[in-house]
Amino acid sequence: MSKDTSIAPPLNIGSNILETEKWPWSFTKQTVNYDTTIIWPKISIVTPSFNQGKFIEETIRSVLAQNYPNLEYIIIDGGSSDETVDIIKKFEPWISYWISEPDRGQSHAINKGLERCTGEIFNWLNSDDWLEPNALYEVAKTFIDNPSSKVVSGFENHIYATGEVSLHEGTMVQKTLSETIEMIHITQPSTFFRLSDLKHIGTISEDLHYLMDGEMWVKFLLIHGQKDFYKIKKTLVNFRLHEQSKTSMFLYNKFLLERNSLIINLQQFIGIPDTITDFWLKHVFNANEVIHFNRNWVFNTEHISPKQLRLYFINKYINLQFHAKAYEKAKWGIKLLIKNKSLDLFLIKSLLKLIVKKR
Repeated sequence: MSKDTSIAPPLNIGSNILETEKWPWSFTKQTVNYDTTIIWPKISIVTPSFNQGKFIEETIRSVLAQNYPNLEYIIIDGGSSDETVDIIKKFEPWISYWISEPDRGQSHAINKGLERCTGEIFNWLNSDDWLEPNALYEVAKTFIDNPSSKVVSGFENHIYATGEVSLHEGTMVQKTLSETIEMIHITQPSTFFRLSDLKHIGTISEDLHYLMDGEMWVKFLLIHGQKDFYKIKKTLVNFRLHEQSKTSMFLYNKFLLERNSLIINLQQFIGIPDTITDFWLKHVFNANEVIHFNRNWVFNTEHISPKQLRLYFINKYINLQFHAKAYEKAKWGIKLLIKNKSLDLFLIKSLLKLIVKKR
């Protein structure tokens, strides 16, 4: 069953609306008052869902109770057999679109939602997570105040089954774009994108189950770089970890497998020799297994080129070999730099270091 409605979430919700019992939500914290002289950008939120009836009401409420004046909220359910659909129906007048039908998993659901999104700003919110009050206000205000921004990210709470809460700083960029790409570190729930930029990189990969957001982040960085990244030093979202959560500890090894495999695939794509990819797998990742992906990574050379990223990995390989006192392997890496015509300060320092170590 699906529902498509143009009814927006109610604005300036107060006790008069609560008394009508048309709005199934009560507030514990006062929301901000939105300046009516400001054109607030449309924010599109997609919630992929499957049999999360235990949690989804809190998710939906957290989005609608933002009282955001230009919200597009879409729920894509995979044909849940629990109470999920009944809960969605309770909030139907304030949901832009929802559907419940079998799908191919979380990534497919997100892609279905993305196809329907018409906003300027986008994120997905899983059906077991929930937004902090005023989160969308903070995101929108940051995009408005920084017109060049492509990504806005905040802090997030990690909520454990024991009730323990830990604060995480969320997505951060490193000193260089190459380092950020290698890290593949994104805390997706607290990271919002300009929708047009995100659609430019293509759909979410359905063959990944734990790191589809990480691959999306790398694809984004290769095309758009990191200079238009802005950080909100406030908590935006609550990220729940429980036994059914895809990010719970017992599934962490599968997450690492996908992370390691994507890095190895990217290295292979840019022409990193097998000697270095094998070293990365066994000594950097301390792993033996890899999934063989066949990605066609797209680079925007205004931000980074395959050669620049290749030299970054070779340089790091040389440093790691020096650290391990494996000077012959470091020498081999230096020869690679010379072969790649990388006559730079790093090469000169490496040659001098090798000469000193050989004495």
